[in-house]
Amino acid sequence: MENGQAASVRDALAALHRELLAEQRIQAERIGGRMSGSEVLQAAADDLRFDWLKELSELIAALDQARSDQDSAATGALVARARDLLDPPDPKTPFGARYLRALQDHPGVVLAHRDVAAALATPGRRPPREA
Repeated sequence: MENGQAASVRDALAALHRELLAEQRIQAERIGGRMSGSEVLQAAADDLRFDWLKELSELIAALDQARSDQDSAATGALVARARDLLDPPDPKTPFGARYLRALQDHPGVVLAHRDVAAALATPGRRPPREA
């Protein structure tokens, strides 16, 4: 895997994660009131309402580690895992169901998804359809 493509995928995944986290924060604040930045960070780690995002969080962390270790095989496998997770999302999984709902409800998530799809595109492979 080319390091430039891996960096683009990582950056696009991080931007998508930020959008999803921001939207989940808004939903949590509707129920529990305003949250500080530290409360959001704590909720992302411990709160069941944020639990569905852990799969993406762990994927980004693993991709960072593989890139840091300069392990191109692991980096390629993690990019393939990202493609499996998002191209298209599986509505039968907790992540996939919530992600598809976020794509329907939040334009920022759609734009971030577009950027991930473009980063995941490989030569000779069409970018995935928008969900």
